[in-house]
Amino acid sequence: MNITKTIKSKPWLGWVLFLVTVFLVFLLGLLASSIVERRAEAVFVSTPKVKIGDYEPRNQIWGQNYPVEYQSYLRTADTTFRSKYNGNGTIDMLAGDPRMVILWAGYAFSKEYKQGRGHFYAIKDVRETLRTGAPKNAHDGPQPATCWTCKSPDVPRLMSRMGPAEFYKGKWAARGPEIVNHIGCADCHDPKTMNLRISRPALAEAFTRMGKDITQASHQEMRSLVCAQCHVEYYFKGEGKYLTFPWDKGLTADSIEKYYDQTGFSDWTHQLSKTPMLKAQHPDYEVFTTGIHSQRGVSCADCHMPYMSEGGQKFTDHRIQSPVNIPNINIAGIFHRSDGINASTSFFIIMMSLELLSIIQKKNLLHVNTVNYFPVTGIHALLNIPR
Repeated sequence: MNITKTIKSKPWLGWVLFLVTVFLVFLLGLLASSIVERRAEAVFVSTPKVKIGDYEPRNQIWGQNYPVEYQSYLRTADTTFRSKYNGNGTIDMLAGDPRMVILWAGYAFSKEYKQGRGHFYAIKDVRETLRTGAPKNAHDGPQPATCWTCKSPDVPRLMSRMGPAEFYKGKWAARGPEIVNHIGCADCHDPKTMNLRISRPALAEAFTRMGKDITQASHQEMRSLVCAQCHVEYYFKGEGKYLTFPWDKGLTADSIEKYYDQTGFSDWTHQLSKTPMLKAQHPDYEVFTTGIHSQRGVSCADCHMPYMSEGGQKFTDHRIQSPVNIPNINIAGIFHRSDGINASTSFFIIMMSLELLSIIQKKNLLHVNTVNYFPVTGIHALLNIPR
């Protein structure tokens, strides 16, 4: 019996087939419409509205061409997040542990030390800290101009005009009138190609001294290196206060201490013990490179600036923040949980599960593809599991 005879004997079946066909065509139409709409959105978003100059420091100008990224970046102004790792709001660290005042006696951090807020507040916070000494004029104050280096995209603009060495010279107050835009787009991006770029010479100079060519870094490596322009250990070298990364002997704490010992550098002499002292600034990149994330090819941005999708556009979330505050992020959702299961426990559970599945496969008890049990890309990167 063919379909025609079946329909003649059962007319209602013809109506069912007709309605199913109409429904399928309707769904295909919605799918096609969605694809066309998303493609149109992507084309519209990627069409430049303004021309961006080589050293354009104003983030709002970049935002006209890249509104989605810019809007996500503006959310770094939010300071409401709190966690056991402090969060993103202002915390008076000296009030929390007054012993640090004694530990840093004679050093600027004994005057004031507050937890840093988001990049949005880079200029405001450095202008208001007591560590800058409230200078009365351009030639007054305890801090050198080098202290501005990581605070603003105005810095590459000024360096391009006067050169890094000249920029570092003089007092912090002398550069203040021209440094007004907080950390942003020009610090990390080439305005013509939007490729990630190194805008601070200290990082490239450190690579050169180590015998490495930073221009050969891959895109994934650059997703960490743009952070390493600032989130590192550093010191001010010589009378010119030249910004220098102490990496000549390596990036470990022991290697950096050995470098300082051989150069005879100390951050300050303790006011009570009269002992030459070193203070690690914020060696985030150095710690990162010695950890499992770096060894497995994970970048800073993978956790702190994950990829997002909105409409027809995939973009990097520029709300730079703790992974603990990012829901549904691949790596952080597994290895940085905030519900009582720590990283080592999660790692142990996953490894034991993989071992169990491997035993099952070897004994032919069950035909399974182990990899498909763990579809999260970040886990495969961390555990080095081929997909």
